[in-house]
Amino acid sequence: MKTAVLAASAAGVVASAASAGFVGFAGFSRVAANGNRVIDVFVVVSNAGDRLLNVYDANIRNNLGTSGASSFIQQAGTATRGWKPDAASSTRSNDVDSFCTIGVQDAIAYEGQYYASGSTGADGGFSSGWTTLGNQLPVGAGWFLSPPTLPDNGAELLAGVGGTRVNQDAATAAGTYGIWCAHLVMSGALTNAQGALASCLWTLSAATKDAQTQQISAGTATNFNLIPAPGAVALLAAAGAVRRKQRA
Repeated sequence: MKTAVLAASAAGVVASAASAGFVGFAGFSRVAANGNRVIDVFVVVSNAGDRLLNVYDANIRNNLGTSGASSFIQQAGTATRGWKPDAASSTRSNDVDSFCTIGVQDAIAYEGQYYASGSTGADGGFSSGWTTLGNQLPVGAGWFLSPPTLPDNGAELLAGVGGTRVNQDAATAAGTYGIWCAHLVMSGALTNAQGALASCLWTLSAATKDAQTQQISAGTATNFNLIPAPGAVALLAAAGAVRRKQRA
């Protein structure tokens, strides 16, 4: 059941009041069975009860598109697809559509339906509206959930998110809670047409409200690459092999 609207934000309206709440950004990358690379992005927070107020000033891009343009995959020909799809028509494990969100529908855990329902006019840099099919986000885009007290906006345990984790910094790597804010799908290729390693650069700000102190804090990631380095994937595989051997 759709319970609220994920609305677009033209700009961030909150400033950092303290370091509590917001920790950083984390990406979880995996390659789907259809060959697409799927990246889920979370705002990492300090406490289970923290809230994500908004994300803003987005500049999300990769180097896989033609002539350097970003290329994020969206399934063509369905009106409910786009950067703000209808939660009733698809599932969060979607491997063919990129979209923005805040949290999960009805506070279901990671494998539940994604939350992004309702309709809105053009705002937050989405000059053609949220449901426009396209392969890149507009520069300066932003989005928020109204009201932010909805259960959909609750923090999740990041240990339950699949894929290889890529963190903004060491503090973020130690974070255990996060609120989902984006689902990006792109080619699973490891290199672009020129042979350079694929990248998905995430420059974005977010504001959160700390559950313990009720203070608002904000932070920014600049040119944070959401695709794990090949060495990181190899180390993860090696660690898994060691754990399996220890169990034997």
